Amino acid sequence: MKILKRLAALIRKELLQLLKNPQMRVSLIVPPFIQLMLLGYAATLDLKEVDCAILDYSHSAESREVKALFSGTPTFVLHPDLASEADMRSRIENHKILMAIVIPSDFARGVAGHSPTNVQIIVDGRKASSAGMAMSYAANTLRNYAMRKLQLPHGSAFEVETRAWHNPNFNMQYFMIPSLLVMITLIDVLMISAMSIAREREEGTLEQLRMTPFSAGEMLLAKGCSVFLIAMMPITLCLTFTLFWFRVPFSGSWVLLLSLLGTFLMSSISIGLLVSSIVQNLQQALLGIFLIIVPFSMLSGMGTPLESMPMGFQKAMLLNPLRHGIEALPRIFLEDVTFWEIKHVYFFLLVIIAVAATMAYISFSRQR
Repeated sequence: MKILKRLAALIRKELLQLLKNPQMRVSLIVPPFIQLMLLGYAATLDLKEVDCAILDYSHSAESREVKALFSGTPTFVLHPDLASEADMRSRIENHKILMAIVIPSDFARGVAGHSPTNVQIIVDGRKASSAGMAMSYAANTLRNYAMRKLQLPHGSAFEVETRAWHNPNFNMQYFMIPSLLVMITLIDVLMISAMSIAREREEGTLEQLRMTPFSAGEMLLAKGCSVFLIAMMPITLCLTFTLFWFRVPFSGSWVLLLSLLGTFLMSSISIGLLVSSIVQNLQQALLGIFLIIVPFSMLSGMGTPLESMPMGFQKAMLLNPLRHGIEALPRIFLEDVTFWEIKHVYFFLLVIIAVAATMAYISFSRQR
């Protein structure tokens, strides 16, 4: 009985300590609600509205039936027909389509069972998860069409060939590891930068720092630079493991890679300093970081295709640095992209830096 009484007293003390702060009570209720609403509407593993196009060499009634199959399902969005293989390469390279279907000239004879023929499904292997699901859906659709035309319980009138550009072996790690690199970087940097001001405020050293002649901008800049230097160590370690342990092929420019990681770091630090300038203690800082990390990671395009989200969420996630890091880093690894091909990523990251840093400065200056 004495043990139970001591345990009850300890639990009561912890509850009072946790709930005595009104701001903490709000932080315990509002973030889970926001995350539940946000992820409940936007996060889904269903594949919807896959951009695809058909390269039709047959120009037959059978090929038009295949086009009708793909245009009549909500899974695919059928774009205008491809004019040539060069047109197909251009659209895939520029992310206009995720999948292309090549119908050969002897397709009608193959459907009739007179001669074997092959139908190719070509997907963008840079988006391994979405491409794999789209390839599977398309292959099943074509096989079902072939069996229905021949009225066969098994087999088909033609074979379906699949090919993944930029990722021939369809290795999920080639996409996941670079994406995890930026995700781990975001989490670490947010944790470090968000707790910097909150820790000093909780320990009482922030009041002493405010009595010095340093301005608010200088203090924020010094904190951001120190976090940047500290974060370079885990990034270097993770990058080394990515290249030499997981053996993810690297085809891009080292200058482009380092500049992207540096810009991504600064955007993450700016968000972390903004959180730290708003909160009053370490507990609120941790809750604020988890409020940011969960939707940022779930709605970044890593696990949920961006195309499956409502348009409002797609626009809102333009302020998510993780989205831009996941978009650009695998392309630098798997493609020999230039700066001009991903310049929009740098633009949005710089916008995030400017907005978050300005808001952090305003908040910190008012407190001072």
